[in-house]
Amino acid sequence: MKNFKILTGPEKIYEQMLNDISKAKKSILLETYIYDDDFVGDIFREALIEKAKQGVEVKLLIDAWGSSVKKEFFLELIRAGAKVKFFREFRYVFRMFSKNHERNHRKLLIIDNNLTYIGSCNITAIGLEWRELVLKLKGEISGHFTDSFLTSWQNYKRISKEIRSIIHKGFEIIQDTPSKKARKTETKYIELIKNAKKEILIETPYFVPSFKIRHALGSAAKRGIKIQIILPYTSDVKIVDVLRDTYLGGLYNSGVKIYYYKKKVLHSKLMLVDNLFILGSSNLDYRSFIYQYEINLLGRDKEINSSLKKYFNSGLRDCIKFNYQEWKDRSSFKKLLELFLINVRHYF
Repeated sequence: MKNFKILTGPEKIYEQMLNDISKAKKSILLETYIYDDDFVGDIFREALIEKAKQGVEVKLLIDAWGSSVKKEFFLELIRAGAKVKFFREFRYVFRMFSKNHERNHRKLLIIDNNLTYIGSCNITAIGLEWRELVLKLKGEISGHFTDSFLTSWQNYKRISKEIRSIIHKGFEIIQDTPSKKARKTETKYIELIKNAKKEILIETPYFVPSFKIRHALGSAAKRGIKIQIILPYTSDVKIVDVLRDTYLGGLYNSGVKIYYYKKKVLHSKLMLVDNLFILGSSNLDYRSFIYQYEINLLGRDKEINSSLKKYFNSGLRDCIKFNYQEWKDRSSFKKLLELFLINVRHYF
Protein backbone atom coordinates (compact mmCIF):
# COMPACT_ATOMS: atom_id res chain seq x y z
CA MET A 1 0.00 0.00 0.00
CA LYS A 2 1.43 3.37 -1.02
CA ASN A 3 -1.09 5.70 0.62
CA PHE A 4 -0.02 5.40 4.23
CA LYS A 5 2.06 7.18 6.87
CA ILE A 6 3.47 5.99 10.18
CA LEU A 7 3.07 8.76 12.77
CA THR A 8 4.68 8.62 16.21
CA GLY A 9 4.90 12.00 17.96
CA PRO A 10 1.57 13.39 19.26
CA GLU A 11 2.35 16.94 18.08
CA LYS A 12 2.92 15.65 14.53
CA ILE A 13 -0.13 13.40 14.76
CA TYR A 14 -2.37 16.28 15.88
CA GLU A 15 -0.90 18.61 13.27
CA GLN A 16 -1.72 16.16 10.47
CA MET A 17 -5.16 15.37 11.88
CA LEU A 18 -6.06 19.06 12.12
CA ASN A 19 -4.73 19.73 8.63
CA ASP A 20 -6.88 16.94 7.20
CA ILE A 21 -9.89 18.09 9.23
CA SER A 22 -9.50 21.56 7.71
CA LYS A 23 -9.71 20.00 4.23
CA ALA A 24 -12.79 17.84 4.95
CA LYS A 25 -15.58 18.25 2.41
CA LYS A 26 -18.27 15.80 3.55
CA SER A 27 -17.74 14.14 6.92
CA ILE A 28 -15.57 13.92 10.03
CA LEU A 29 -16.03 10.95 12.36
CA LEU A 30 -14.01 10.92 15.60
CA GLU A 31 -14.09 8.07 18.13
CA THR A 32 -11.81 8.25 21.14
CA TYR A 33 -11.38 6.94 24.67
CA ILE A 34 -9.94 10.17 26.07
CA TYR A 35 -10.97 13.66 25.02
CA ASP A 36 -9.71 16.10 27.62
CA ASP A 37 -10.82 19.57 28.60
CA ASP A 38 -7.45 21.18 27.86
CA PHE A 39 -5.80 23.21 25.11
CA VAL A 40 -5.55 20.23 22.74
CA GLY A 41 -9.25 19.53 23.23
CA ASP A 42 -9.94 23.24 22.62
CA ILE A 43 -7.99 23.26 19.35
CA PHE A 44 -9.84 20.22 18.01
CA ARG A 45 -13.21 21.62 19.11
CA GLU A 46 -12.59 24.93 17.31
CA ALA A 47 -11.49 23.13 14.14
CA LEU A 48 -14.62 20.98 14.23
CA ILE A 49 -16.89 24.01 14.86
CA GLU A 50 -15.50 25.66 11.74
CA LYS A 51 -16.18 22.57 9.61
CA ALA A 52 -19.66 22.07 11.06
CA LYS A 53 -20.50 25.67 10.16
CA GLN A 54 -19.41 24.89 6.59
CA GLY A 55 -21.98 22.09 6.44
CA VAL A 56 -19.59 19.17 6.94
CA GLU A 57 -21.15 16.27 8.86
CA VAL A 58 -19.36 16.02 12.22
CA LYS A 59 -19.87 13.13 14.65
CA LEU A 60 -17.96 12.64 17.91
CA LEU A 61 -18.18 9.47 19.98
CA ILE A 62 -16.34 9.92 23.30
CA ASP A 63 -16.02 7.47 26.15
CA ALA A 64 -17.83 8.87 29.17
CA TRP A 65 -15.42 7.40 31.70
CA GLY A 66 -12.10 7.99 29.97
CA SER A 67 -12.71 11.64 29.07
CA SER A 68 -12.72 14.76 31.25
CA VAL A 69 -14.97 16.82 28.94
CA LYS A 70 -18.69 17.23 29.62
CA LYS A 71 -21.47 17.87 27.14
CA GLU A 72 -21.33 21.61 27.93
CA PHE A 73 -17.84 21.70 26.42
CA PHE A 74 -19.39 20.98 23.01
CA LEU A 75 -22.46 23.26 23.13
CA GLU A 76 -21.19 25.62 20.44
CA LEU A 77 -20.15 22.67 18.29
CA ILE A 78 -23.61 21.11 18.67
CA ARG A 79 -25.28 24.43 17.83
CA ALA A 80 -23.15 24.49 14.66
CA GLY A 81 -24.79 21.23 13.60
CA ALA A 82 -22.44 18.55 14.91
CA LYS A 83 -23.57 15.51 16.88
CA VAL A 84 -21.81 14.39 20.05
CA LYS A 85 -22.41 11.19 21.99
CA PHE A 86 -20.86 9.92 25.20
CA PHE A 87 -20.31 6.17 25.19
CA ARG A 88 -21.95 4.36 28.10
CA GLU A 89 -22.28 6.84 30.90
CA PHE A 90 -21.93 5.46 34.42
CA ARG A 91 -24.74 3.05 35.30
CA TYR A 92 -25.88 1.50 38.56
CA VAL A 93 -26.46 -2.16 37.75
CA PHE A 94 -26.10 -5.47 39.59
CA ARG A 95 -22.61 -6.07 38.19
CA MET A 96 -21.76 -2.39 38.58
CA PHE A 97 -17.97 -2.58 38.44
CA SER A 98 -17.61 -5.06 35.59
CA LYS A 99 -20.33 -3.41 33.51
CA ASN A 100 -18.93 0.08 33.94
CA HIS A 101 -15.47 -1.35 33.27
CA GLU A 102 -16.63 -2.07 29.70
CA ARG A 103 -15.30 1.03 27.98
CA ASN A 104 -14.89 2.19 24.40
CA HIS A 105 -11.09 2.25 24.15
CA ARG A 106 -11.03 2.74 20.35
CA LYS A 107 -9.20 5.61 18.69
CA LEU A 108 -10.37 6.42 15.16
CA LEU A 109 -10.57 9.47 12.94
CA ILE A 110 -12.21 9.06 9.53
CA ILE A 111 -12.50 11.94 7.07
CA ASP A 112 -14.66 11.98 3.94
CA ASN A 113 -14.91 8.18 3.98
CA ASN A 114 -11.44 8.16 2.40
CA LEU A 115 -8.88 8.94 5.11
CA THR A 116 -8.37 7.03 8.37
CA TYR A 117 -6.22 7.44 11.46
CA ILE A 118 -6.00 4.33 13.66
CA GLY A 119 -3.68 3.74 16.60
CA SER A 120 -2.89 4.58 20.20
CA CYS A 121 -3.30 8.37 20.40
CA ASN A 122 -6.10 10.07 22.34
CA ILE A 123 -7.11 13.76 22.21
CA THR A 124 -5.27 15.17 25.21
CA ALA A 125 -2.38 17.41 26.19
CA ILE A 126 -1.25 14.93 28.83
CA GLY A 127 0.52 12.72 26.31
CA LEU A 128 2.22 15.34 24.16
CA GLU A 129 5.67 13.94 25.01
CA TRP A 130 4.66 10.28 24.82
CA ARG A 131 5.72 7.65 22.30
CA GLU A 132 2.57 6.90 20.32
CA LEU A 133 1.86 4.96 17.13
CA VAL A 134 -0.77 5.94 14.58
CA LEU A 135 -1.24 4.58 11.07
CA LYS A 136 -2.71 7.00 8.54
CA LEU A 137 -4.40 5.26 5.60
CA LYS A 138 -5.97 6.68 2.47
CA GLY A 139 -8.34 4.82 0.17
CA GLU A 140 -11.37 2.58 0.06
CA ILE A 141 -10.48 0.70 3.26
CA SER A 142 -11.74 3.85 5.04
CA GLY A 143 -15.26 2.86 4.04
CA HIS A 144 -14.95 -0.20 6.29
CA PHE A 145 -13.71 1.94 9.18
CA THR A 146 -16.73 4.19 8.62
CA ASP A 147 -18.97 1.13 8.96
CA SER A 148 -17.21 0.22 12.20
CA PHE A 149 -17.65 3.73 13.58
CA LEU A 150 -21.35 3.80 12.71
CA THR A 151 -21.87 0.47 14.50
CA SER A 152 -20.33 1.96 17.66
CA TRP A 153 -22.35 5.15 17.15
CA GLN A 154 -25.63 3.25 17.00
CA ASN A 155 -24.78 1.13 20.06
CA TYR A 156 -23.35 3.83 22.28
CA LYS A 157 -25.80 3.12 25.15
CA ARG A 158 -25.97 -0.63 25.28
CA ILE A 159 -23.84 -3.73 24.95
CA SER A 160 -23.81 -4.72 21.32
CA LYS A 161 -23.65 -8.26 20.06
CA GLU A 162 -20.38 -9.68 18.78
CA ILE A 163 -19.21 -7.75 15.72
CA ARG A 164 -17.54 -9.58 12.87
CA SER A 165 -14.06 -8.74 11.69
CA ILE A 166 -13.84 -7.03 8.29
CA ILE A 167 -11.57 -8.42 5.55
CA HIS A 168 -10.22 -6.05 2.89
CA LYS A 169 -7.49 -6.90 0.37
CA GLY A 170 -4.90 -8.41 2.71
CA PHE A 171 -6.10 -6.51 5.78
CA GLU A 172 -8.38 -7.52 8.64
CA ILE A 173 -10.13 -4.98 10.86
CA ILE A 174 -10.61 -6.67 14.23
CA GLN A 175 -13.53 -5.15 16.15
CA ASP A 176 -13.30 -6.47 19.67
CA THR A 177 -16.19 -6.28 22.12
CA PRO A 178 -16.26 -7.15 25.86
CA SER A 179 -16.31 -10.90 26.33
CA LYS A 180 -14.73 -13.36 28.74
CA LYS A 181 -14.98 -16.14 26.16
CA ALA A 182 -14.52 -14.69 22.66
CA ARG A 183 -11.50 -12.42 23.34
CA LYS A 184 -11.05 -11.89 19.62
CA THR A 185 -7.85 -9.86 19.68
CA GLU A 186 -6.16 -12.15 22.21
CA THR A 187 -7.10 -15.15 20.08
CA LYS A 188 -5.52 -13.50 17.05
CA TYR A 189 -2.34 -12.69 19.04
CA ILE A 190 -2.04 -16.33 20.12
CA GLU A 191 -2.64 -17.59 16.58
CA LEU A 192 0.05 -15.30 15.16
CA ILE A 193 2.56 -16.24 17.89
CA LYS A 194 1.96 -19.97 17.38
CA ASN A 195 2.41 -19.64 13.61
CA ALA A 196 5.55 -17.49 13.78
CA LYS A 197 8.45 -18.77 11.70
CA LYS A 198 11.29 -16.34 12.46
CA GLU A 199 10.50 -13.29 14.55
CA ILE A 200 8.03 -11.72 16.97
CA LEU A 201 8.34 -8.04 17.94
CA ILE A 202 5.99 -6.57 20.57
CA GLU A 203 5.67 -3.04 21.94
CA THR A 204 3.04 -2.34 24.58
CA PRO A 205 2.60 0.10 27.48
CA TYR A 206 0.75 -2.32 29.76
CA PHE A 207 1.83 -5.95 29.85
CA VAL A 208 -0.40 -8.33 31.83
CA PRO A 209 -0.37 -11.44 29.62
CA SER A 210 -2.76 -14.32 30.15
CA PHE A 211 -1.45 -17.85 30.67
CA LYS A 212 -2.21 -18.67 27.02
CA ILE A 213 -0.17 -15.69 25.78
CA ARG A 214 2.72 -16.52 28.11
CA HIS A 215 2.66 -20.17 27.08
CA ALA A 216 2.58 -19.28 23.38
CA LEU A 217 5.51 -16.85 23.76
CA GLY A 218 7.54 -19.33 25.82
CA SER A 219 6.91 -22.15 23.34
CA ALA A 220 7.84 -19.91 20.40
CA ALA A 221 11.11 -18.87 22.07
CA LYS A 222 12.00 -22.49 22.82
CA ARG A 223 11.54 -23.46 19.17
CA GLY A 224 14.03 -20.78 18.14
CA ILE A 225 11.80 -17.84 17.28
CA LYS A 226 13.48 -14.48 17.95
CA ILE A 227 11.22 -12.60 20.38
CA GLN A 228 11.78 -9.01 21.49
CA ILE A 229 9.38 -7.13 23.75
CA ILE A 230 9.62 -3.40 24.47
CA LEU A 231 7.94 -2.22 27.67
CA PRO A 232 8.06 1.17 29.37
CA TYR A 233 10.70 1.50 32.07
CA THR A 234 7.94 3.27 33.99
CA SER A 235 4.43 3.58 32.57
CA ASP A 236 1.79 6.15 33.48
CA VAL A 237 -0.01 3.44 35.51
CA LYS A 238 2.64 2.31 37.97
CA ILE A 239 0.53 -0.36 39.68
CA VAL A 240 0.40 -2.20 36.33
CA ASP A 241 4.21 -2.10 36.23
CA VAL A 242 4.28 -3.94 39.55
CA LEU A 243 1.87 -6.59 38.28
CA ARG A 244 3.69 -7.10 34.97
CA ASP A 245 6.99 -7.76 36.77
CA THR A 246 5.51 -11.03 38.05
CA TYR A 247 5.76 -12.52 34.57
CA LEU A 248 9.08 -11.21 33.27
CA GLY A 249 11.50 -13.66 34.88
CA GLY A 250 9.74 -16.72 33.48
CA LEU A 251 9.55 -15.27 29.99
CA TYR A 252 13.21 -14.24 30.13
CA ASN A 253 14.25 -17.75 31.17
CA SER A 254 12.32 -19.22 28.23
CA GLY A 255 14.38 -17.09 25.82
CA VAL A 256 12.24 -13.97 25.37
CA LYS A 257 14.34 -10.79 25.15
CA ILE A 258 12.81 -7.94 27.17
CA TYR A 259 13.71 -4.26 26.92
CA TYR A 260 12.71 -1.18 28.91
CA TYR A 261 12.08 2.02 26.96
CA LYS A 262 13.50 4.95 28.95
CA LYS A 263 13.34 8.05 26.74
CA LYS A 264 9.73 9.01 27.52
CA VAL A 265 6.36 7.46 28.37
CA LEU A 266 5.59 4.62 25.97
CA HIS A 267 1.95 4.32 24.92
CA SER A 268 2.12 2.64 21.48
CA LYS A 269 0.64 -0.78 20.76
CA LEU A 270 2.21 -3.00 18.11
CA MET A 271 3.03 -6.61 17.26
CA LEU A 272 5.03 -7.72 14.22
CA VAL A 273 5.17 -11.41 13.38
CA ASP A 274 7.33 -12.23 10.36
CA ASN A 275 5.61 -10.35 7.52
CA LEU A 276 2.42 -9.49 9.43
CA PHE A 277 1.57 -6.56 11.68
CA ILE A 278 -1.21 -5.82 14.13
CA LEU A 279 -1.71 -2.38 15.65
CA GLY A 280 -4.51 -0.25 17.04
CA SER A 281 -6.00 0.45 20.44
CA SER A 282 -5.47 -2.85 22.32
CA ASN A 283 -2.94 -3.22 25.10
CA LEU A 284 -1.55 -6.64 25.89
CA ASP A 285 -3.55 -7.07 29.07
CA TYR A 286 -6.78 -8.53 30.44
CA ARG A 287 -8.55 -5.18 30.46
CA SER A 288 -8.24 -4.74 26.70
CA PHE A 289 -8.92 -8.37 25.86
CA ILE A 290 -11.96 -8.87 28.14
CA TYR A 291 -13.59 -5.59 29.11
CA GLN A 292 -13.08 -3.04 26.36
CA TYR A 293 -14.30 -2.18 22.90
CA GLU A 294 -11.15 -2.14 20.80
CA ILE A 295 -10.22 -1.82 17.16
CA ASN A 296 -7.07 -3.17 15.56
CA LEU A 297 -5.75 -3.59 12.05
CA LEU A 298 -4.01 -6.79 10.99
CA GLY A 299 -2.16 -6.63 7.71
CA ARG A 300 0.32 -8.25 5.38
CA ASP A 301 1.90 -5.33 3.54
CA LYS A 302 5.63 -5.15 2.76
CA GLU A 303 5.85 -1.36 2.81
CA ILE A 304 3.90 -0.90 6.03
CA ASN A 305 5.75 -3.79 7.67
CA SER A 306 9.11 -2.35 6.71
CA SER A 307 8.17 1.07 8.11
CA LEU A 308 6.86 -0.45 11.34
CA LYS A 309 10.02 -2.50 11.82
CA LYS A 310 12.10 0.68 11.44
CA TYR A 311 9.85 2.29 14.04
CA PHE A 312 10.35 -0.65 16.42
CA ASN A 313 14.13 -0.63 15.95
CA SER A 314 14.23 3.12 16.61
CA GLY A 315 12.64 2.39 19.96
CA LEU A 316 15.23 -0.27 20.78
CA ARG A 317 17.96 2.36 20.54
CA ASP A 318 16.43 4.10 23.56
CA CYS A 319 16.05 0.95 25.64
CA ILE A 320 17.96 -0.87 28.32
CA LYS A 321 17.91 -4.65 28.65
CA PHE A 322 15.91 -6.45 31.31
CA ASN A 323 18.23 -7.43 34.16
CA TYR A 324 17.31 -10.86 35.48
CA GLN A 325 19.44 -10.57 38.62
CA GLU A 326 17.81 -7.26 39.55
CA TRP A 327 14.43 -8.91 38.99
CA LYS A 328 15.34 -11.78 41.32
CA ASP A 329 16.57 -9.33 43.96
CA ARG A 330 13.43 -7.17 44.02
CA SER A 331 12.12 -6.48 47.51
CA SER A 332 9.93 -8.84 49.53
CA PHE A 333 7.33 -6.10 49.78
CA LYS A 334 7.14 -5.85 45.99
CA LYS A 335 6.80 -9.62 45.69
CA LEU A 336 3.94 -9.59 48.21
CA LEU A 337 2.24 -6.77 46.32
CA GLU A 338 2.58 -8.79 43.10
CA LEU A 339 0.93 -11.77 44.79
CA PHE A 340 -1.97 -9.60 45.89
CA LEU A 341 -2.38 -8.04 42.43
CA ILE A 342 -2.39 -11.44 40.72
CA ASN A 343 -5.71 -12.13 42.43
CA VAL A 344 -7.29 -9.10 40.71
CA ARG A 345 -5.25 -9.28 37.47
CA HIS A 346 -8.36 -9.68 35.32
CA TYR A 347 -9.18 -6.02 35.92
CA PHE A 348 -5.81 -4.83 34.57
